[in-house]
Amino acid sequence: MAAFALLLGLALAAPAPAPAAEATLLLDTAYEPAVEAAIDGAQREVVVGMYLFKADGPPTSRPRALVRHLREAVRRGVRVRVVLETDGRPGQEVARLNHATAVQLRDAGVEVLFDSPRRRSHGKFVVVDRRLCFVGSHNWTQSALHYNHEVSVRLD
Repeated sequence: MAAFALLLGLALAAPAPAPAAEATLLLDTAYEPAVEAAIDGAQREVVVGMYLFKADGPPTSRPRALVRHLREAVRRGVRVRVVLETDGRPGQEVARLNHATAVQLRDAGVEVLFDSPRRRSHGKFVVVDRRLCFVGSHNWTQSALHYNHEVSVRLD
């Protein structure tokens, strides 16, 4: 929990009061292109907190596309950090999938942290350049990004 809270606090820390945010509702498949555009436009940093990031599908899967966008951000000199859920229990599916995705992310130059196994972090957020924030129900899985009914909000 400490890593999750620290990164969320750092990502949302503003140097000065900001004007009121504009909120955009992102239903179902509207979420992914909005997040990808924000990552592609990042200049300084991208911070992701994700309960489940399942990038074990084919190269054309939606989660693998997000890995590619994060990789490209790193190549542009953007600092990219991802905090994922883990669990100390052997065979726990979420932890297994997140650890497998972490290998891909680290190979792409992304900093990956895992929250404490003593407490579940179920949040799903993306913060870009300490200005744009996405928060909602979308995990980064093929099901959530392509098939499920999900709802998230973009705050700018």
